[in-house]
Formats: sequence, structure tokens, C-alpha cells
Amino acid sequence: MKISPMDIQRQGFNRRFRGFDSDEVQAYLALVAEEVAALQREHDDLEHQVRHLQLIVDEHREREGILRNTLLTAQKASDDIRETARKQADAVVKEAELQADKLLELAQSRAHEVERGILDLRAQRTALRTDIRALITRLTSLLDLQEEAELEDNLRFLKRREEAGGRG
Repeated sequence: MKISPMDIQRQGFNRRFRGFDSDEVQAYLALVAEEVAALQREHDDLEHQVRHLQLIVDEHREREGILRNTLLTAQKASDDIRETARKQADAVVKEAELQADKLLELAQSRAHEVERGILDLRAQRTALRTDIRALITRLTSLLDLQEEAELEDNLRFLKRREEAGGRG
């Protein structure tokens, strides 16, 4: 059973011979009612703060999921590029082997071209890896900066709110 401050103030008692001082009882009940009201306000404020902080946590979890998905997408793109480069290199090597069997005189020349192609593809693959890693680093830094800015905004909001609450 919940007891409100108003219930405490309105509580009546039967009078008995040599009972308690009625004024003293009423004064004490008023004091208890004020304390219960203050505790109830504090409880309500804390519940509000918990709901607000839960919203902030939920937002951060959502951002974390977005960041995780972004990183997974970048990794998949990197893997796809690597696989494509590998397949291209394999195709070039296979073609070189077939032509070497058919045209013995051109084999030497064609083999050098294939090697240059593989080196170019590897250089491209290395450059693409570097570019993708740099992009991931930039994206991570941007997300970190955004998250930090949002945290600072939230802290400023909470401080302003706390200062406003302290004045009220």
C-alpha cells in the first residue's frame, strides 16, 4: 500500500485518556509528510534521469551497430577486390600457359608481359588496400569525432539541466 504525503497529513487518531499531545503528533506528521514528498520528488527525478540516460545508451548502441556494419561492408569490399584481382591474375597466368603451349617462340615474350601484368595488378591491389585502409581510418576517426561531439553535447545538456535544477 502506497502512502502519499497527503495521506500522512490527513491521518487522524482516536483520543484516549492521557494520550499523546495532539499538536506534537500533527507537527511530526507534517514533518514526515514533507520528507515523504521530497523523497517522492527525488525518486521521480531519478526515474526521469534513468529514462533519459537509457535513450542515450540506445543511441550509442545504434551508432555502434552502424559503425560495425560500415566496417563489415568495407572489409567485404576489400575481400571482393582482392578476390577479383586474384581471379584476374589467375586468368592472365592461365592464358599465358596456353599460349606458351601453342606458340613456343612467343612464349618468352608473352611470359614477360604476363609478369608485368601481375606486378601491375599486385601494385593496384596494394594501392587499393592502402586506399581502403585509409578510408576506414578516416571513417573511424570521423565517427569517433562525431561520437565525442555528441557526448560533449549530452554532457553540456545535462550540466545545463543540472544547473537549472539547482536554481529551481
